[in-house]
Amino acid sequence: MALLIAGAMGSWKRQLHLLHRWLGIGIGLLVLLWFGSGIVMMYVPYPKLSEQERMAWLPALDAAQVKVSAWDAWQSTAQPGIPGTVKINTVAGRPVYHFMSNGRWWSVWADTGAALHVTEAMARTAALSAAPTATALSVEQIDLDQWTFGPVKTHRPLYRVAADDAAGSVLYVSGRTGELVRDTTRRERAWNWAGSVIHWIYFTPLRTHGQPWRQVVMWTSGAAFLLVMAGMVLGIQRVRLRQPYASGRRSPYRGWQAWHHWLGLGIGSLTLTWLFSGWLSVTPFDWLSSPGVTAKDKLAFAGGPLNQEDLSLVLAPAIRARPGLLELEWRRVGGKLYFSALERTGRRLLHPESGAVLPSIPNEALLPAVRATRPDVPLLAVDLLASGDSYYYSHHADRPFPVMRVQFRLADETSFYIDPAQGTLVGHTDRNGKWNRWLFNGLHQLDFAASLRTRPVWDVMVASLSILGAMLSITGLVLGWRRLSKRRAKTSKR
Repeated sequence: MALLIAGAMGSWKRQLHLLHRWLGIGIGLLVLLWFGSGIVMMYVPYPKLSEQERMAWLPALDAAQVKVSAWDAWQSTAQPGIPGTVKINTVAGRPVYHFMSNGRWWSVWADTGAALHVTEAMARTAALSAAPTATALSVEQIDLDQWTFGPVKTHRPLYRVAADDAAGSVLYVSGRTGELVRDTTRRERAWNWAGSVIHWIYFTPLRTHGQPWRQVVMWTSGAAFLLVMAGMVLGIQRVRLRQPYASGRRSPYRGWQAWHHWLGLGIGSLTLTWLFSGWLSVTPFDWLSSPGVTAKDKLAFAGGPLNQEDLSLVLAPAIRARPGLLELEWRRVGGKLYFSALERTGRRLLHPESGAVLPSIPNEALLPAVRATRPDVPLLAVDLLASGDSYYYSHHADRPFPVMRVQFRLADETSFYIDPAQGTLVGHTDRNGKWNRWLFNGLHQLDFAASLRTRPVWDVMVASLSILGAMLSITGLVLGWRRLSKRRAKTSKR
């Protein structure tokens, strides 16, 4: 019996050792690249067009040019229903209404009521605002490329405009609205190849297909988790802290093997939690998935869709009241209309008729609006947060403050965060979202508390641990390469 047990144990260890070795050979390089690319992503995010850039580049609206109401412009599209989003800004020197309906943008000139048809000339004009020093622009129409995933997809087809400026700018102009919707520079693109593209496995042929990409990320990170788990079990089993080996060492290994053994014991647990949290980022098997702020929530908070009266409003008073106004967006809260105005200095909330600036929407108006998202459900708590809590805070992205936090008395612990200055639902969390916050943001980004998020404390901590993880991966790759070399040498002798 003892021999059978010993044989079974030996076979089990052998199989675990083989699993660890061949998983390391198969995906060890990818794990190394994940550590390195994670450091790059701390400083160079995936390209996007920021609100600050739009504030600097958008031309001002001219009230005298706006001769058609938003309602008449929408009617000219012959689309059914009411658009979910309506805004007006300037394209090619003329005011344009932009309507979002059924996942597509529809744009109509505000001076004539004719449909906007984007041309290469318009794309050049829009791109020049972001690359004013360029002397030559190369324009081509595309559907998507490496830098146009995400929200930009609603603007396809796109015009890609390559500029010969010092920054090596490549700008993307919407083929539906004529707006500049994404900007990239040579430096940004180069660093993203070493950062986001590798870390997210964001290669265009794969990322074009959402589910296959998600499956690849899920199974590769899952395999990496098994790789480290097997290594941890083997490493703990081979270390001797109380009774050293005959040589006096507590590890039976030397050289690269010893480095791999001790690094694995030292950083293995953190590597394990890091890979596990990365696996969670794609909500495998819909575990811990959370809906976030849904379209239904937004509609209930708005108090219903926009209507003919909202879209028939005369815009001239509001535009004239704010000289230099760049963009107006229709916004409803609890059935009442407001304008969200973009100016050079930021966003303002305006009275829709007079254009007077409103400092914020009063709590007595916000509370019924947010309660409409969960009618007949009692509230647990209502707070005004000046600096955030554990589930709504600024770290990788700036978030507006102060915000109203409304917690519902529900089994799923639903809470909403509302920006009174703009009248928008800016955050949502529930039980799954809270678990995901700690298991992903906490374990993967090490932002457990505000003190740890303080920079440069966070930078030093995350970069140091990533470098140790990269060293563990390098030692494993060296051992794997040696094993393959020996295997090839034996094969060649036969």
